[in-house]
This record gives sequence, C-alpha cells and structure tokens, in this order.
Amino acid sequence: MLQKDIQVRQSRFLLIIIGVFAFFIALIGYLVFRQQKLKNKQQEQEFELKSAITQIETQNKLQEQRLAISRDLHDNIGAQLTFIISSVDNLKFGFNTENSKLDNKLKTISDFAQSTIVELRDTIWAMNNNAITFTDLKNRVLNFIEKAKIAKEEISFSFDIDKDFQNLKMTSIVGMNIYRAIQEAVNNSIKYAHAGNISIHTKHVDNTIEIYISDDGQGFDIVTTEKGNGLQNMKKRIEGIRGKFSYSSEIGKGTTIKIVLPEPKTNPTSNL
Repeated sequence: MLQKDIQVRQSRFLLIIIGVFAFFIALIGYLVFRQQKLKNKQQEQEFELKSAITQIETQNKLQEQRLAISRDLHDNIGAQLTFIISSVDNLKFGFNTENSKLDNKLKTISDFAQSTIVELRDTIWAMNNNAITFTDLKNRVLNFIEKAKIAKEEISFSFDIDKDFQNLKMTSIVGMNIYRAIQEAVNNSIKYAHAGNISIHTKHVDNTIEIYISDDGQGFDIVTTEKGNGLQNMKKRIEGIRGKFSYSSEIGKGTTIKIVLPEPKTNPTSNL
C-alpha cells in the first residue's frame, strides 16, 4: 500500500514537472512568436516609411523638373514670342504702308503670338501646381472671361460652383483639360453664337461631377451642321481624362455643353 502511494506521488510529481516544462516551452514559443510578429510589423512600418520617403523625393524631383521646364518656357519661348510681337508692331508702325493685305497679315501674326503667350502662361500655371481645386479653376476661367469681355462688353457671364466642390482637388492635367474645354466653349459662344449670356455651373449627381456651359446664342442644327474642330477638340480632351462629353443645341435657342467626370475617391491626391 505504501509503495503504491509512493508510485502515485511520483507519477503526480512527474506530471507536474512535465506540465511546468510544457508551460515554459509554450511560454517561450509565445514570446518568440510575439517577438517575430513585432519584428515583422516593425519591418513593415520601416518599408512603408521608406516607400513614403521615396515617393516624396520623387514628387519633389518632379516638381523641380516642372519648375525648371516652366522657367525655360517662360524665359525662352515667352521671350521669343514677345520679340515677334514687338518686331511685327515695329513693321506695322515703322513703315507707312497702305497695303491692306500686308497689314492684315501682320495683325494675324501678332494676334496669333499674343494668344500663344496666353496659352503658354496657362500651361505654366498648370505645371506649377501638383493639384488644382475647382476654386482655382474658377479664378482662372474668370480671368479669361474678363479679358474676353474687353472685346464683348455686352456679354453677361456667370460661373457657379456646387458647394461640395469648392475645395475638391484634381490633378493639373485634368484641371488643364477642363479649363481648355471651358475656354473653347466660351470662345465658340462669343465668336460664332453671338450670345448675350453665358453661364457655367457644376452639379453633384450621384458619384459624378457635371459641368454645364450654356449660352443663349443663335444655336445650330446638330443633325445637319458639320462638327467643327472646336467640338472635336473638347470631346477628345474630356474623354482623355475619363469623362463624357455631349452637347445640345437648337436654332435660335442657344447651345449647352455637358461634361461628366467621375468624382475622385480621395481628395488631396485625386486621380480625377
């Protein structure tokens, strides 16, 4: 009986030792696993940090390149265009000529150089910005409209932005293409439609941004009228930034151009 009690005690003691040993093994395994997990998380964070630093450095280099290119455009091409305008003006006013064809030709060259300078400045403006807000876009369009009103003071303009889009950001490429499309539409309304009122407004519909450029000009028959380069250029620009372009017009009732763009999923670094 005594020997049996001793065996039972020994068995219990052995089980305790095995249990303690297993506990320490499990504890060591857990600590090793936890340490490895922490190490993996630390490595992941370090990788994310390095990736973020690399991305920032790349963006900084791209911005430096943009600034360098914009300076070259301004200093070289801008200066050359200004020289052309000055030379043409000197030819026009320096020589007393009664050749109307020559005068018209010189005026055409001067006007073309002037418009090219304006487009160059717009391009430099876009290049110097990583992102453009709708407010930036509105200010640029209003600046263009103010210049247009010098030639057509009787035209009334309006530009309304949905409050949801006030600070909405888009890439400079997208912003520039929208600006060019609006610019082309306004030019068409002034030059060809002889409009008295031109309005630009935006709407937030579902997950899209809708932009409307409307005028009360003479309009045209969309079935019989051949599509000009202006409409084709606008369509290409908008489709090139994943948008949809359409228009409606009726003789005597004006024209409306509609641009539909996908709303960006992320605001500051939008791919819109």
